[in-house]
Amino acid sequence: MDTTIVKKIISGDIKAFEALFNDYYDRLAYFAYQYLKDKDNAEDVVQELFSKLWVNRQKLSIETSINAYLYSAVRNACLNQLKHQKVKEAYFSASGTTMEYDEFIPNKIDAEDLGQLIQSCIIDLPPERQKIFLLSREQDLKYKEIAEKLGISVKTVEAQMGKALRFLRERLKEYLAVWIVFFIDIAKYF
Repeated sequence: MDTTIVKKIISGDIKAFEALFNDYYDRLAYFAYQYLKDKDNAEDVVQELFSKLWVNRQKLSIETSINAYLYSAVRNACLNQLKHQKVKEAYFSASGTTMEYDEFIPNKIDAEDLGQLIQSCIIDLPPERQKIFLLSREQDLKYKEIAEKLGISVKTVEAQMGKALRFLRERLKEYLAVWIVFFIDIAKYF
């Protein structure tokens, strides 16, 4: 059953995907709620999981059962969200402030403006470094996959990503507080 539904989803069968979604959504949302203690956040985690599952379906590789895969993915997403929440709380606690997100952004820059600024910085990266960075951020490829795709070593990918991130941190340093507090996923602004 699992391999059949996975094969159907990989081939783009929307009905199979909808059936999987309908079978698991409520259970996974409840499972996520046990970690997050917030219904909206729990539902967001599950919706994001299914969204990524569909978008990346052609790269889907499930070594275990679909059940184990989905629950593991939700657990990991919840743990990441909890970790990020602790970092935000620590930042606010250390800074002695309870400022809202908008108050942190210099000159009241909004997310769209910040996205455009990030895009312009990425465009300024050297072409090969830019390609590596975008494969990592836009296509969610692991360093090993990028190395194989471009015919370079994993060490080269690591070095180029490090240089790209340092460049972006330097160019966007006045907005770094926003990144630290909210762990902005750069790819969302494309």
